Amino acid sequence: MQEQYDEMFMTKTLALAKKAWGSTGINPRVGALVVKNNRLIGQGYHRKLGEAHAEICALTDAGNQTHGATLYVNLEPCCCTGRTPPCVVAIDKAGIKRVVLGMNDPNPLVSNKGVEYLRAHNIAVTPDIIKDEARKLNSWYTKYITTKIPYVIMKIAVSQDGKIAGFPQKYITSESSRRFVHALRGQLNAVLVGINTILLDDPYLTDWLLGKNNPIRIVIDPNLKMPDHANFLNPNSRRIIITNKANDPRKIQLLTALGVEFIYFEGTSYQVSQILEQLGKLAISSILIEGGGKVFAQFFKTKMYDELYLFRAKTTTGNGLALSKEILDYVQSQDKKPLNIGEDILYHVYRNN
Repeated sequence: MQEQYDEMFMTKTLALAKKAWGSTGINPRVGALVVKNNRLIGQGYHRKLGEAHAEICALTDAGNQTHGATLYVNLEPCCCTGRTPPCVVAIDKAGIKRVVLGMNDPNPLVSNKGVEYLRAHNIAVTPDIIKDEARKLNSWYTKYITTKIPYVIMKIAVSQDGKIAGFPQKYITSESSRRFVHALRGQLNAVLVGINTILLDDPYLTDWLLGKNNPIRIVIDPNLKMPDHANFLNPNSRRIIITNKANDPRKIQLLTALGVEFIYFEGTSYQVSQILEQLGKLAISSILIEGGGKVFAQFFKTKMYDELYLFRAKTTTGNGLALSKEILDYVQSQDKKPLNIGEDILYHVYRNN
């Protein structure tokens, strides 16, 4: 019977953690509940990088009722001092007698050490409750905290006849698909495009659906063609340009004065792996690659991605730039149960390791 309660409360804990999509930066998404006699008395989640962790929020919400209670949390409580004090100390001081976990923290500074601290202070620990969902929720965090490389999701839309550009209209996918993509933007740390996307579409690259999180904007612009009036330059979020070091220093100076950051490469081409390493050093933990075709193909070819979303619209265009048949065939063969999103078909695959 207790196992059923544990799963029920952990499900609610995960739902709380999901409220923090896109706002925790390099920190994981974590929810927490305080339960006494199988009755919820406190809850909270980590809302934003630098703010209180989920455990502290839940303990605060429970007030003076925490002695002898159970704490549910989808990730192992921290045991080291970072932007906030260690949560295990607060858990012990609150008189919590049992902690139920979704997963251990993959951070080498914390992994199993939080559990060891709790048990050393006579606090029972029940691990791995709904662990698969807990791991999936923070898979991006696991990759970043163990490799310092951002978690990469690629997204592309194709017409029924396999074209990705050259349409007479701005959009070929349905409004439902566009809303899906904006929601995806809001969940990730940054969005990356190639300069041709900027020149052709002048996108804002914002999350207008939820409106609470404008991701960091990144463009690969080898020859520094960035127009000085581009919506990309809007200062409502961080902007990063990846470009050749030998480009016009006056333009670089002008853009730097506008708050733009730069990642430089030398020679005639860049390496995807080096770009991701540099972005990781800038504390960028997850990225949505939105195109265009060249950038998409480069990340696909080098296998430097973790997930891929392909929207196939009903629209047939005839002329236009075609998506590589290799990519199209691969995606459609991997996803055996594509979803219907509005009038479109969505294929979602995880890269094979």
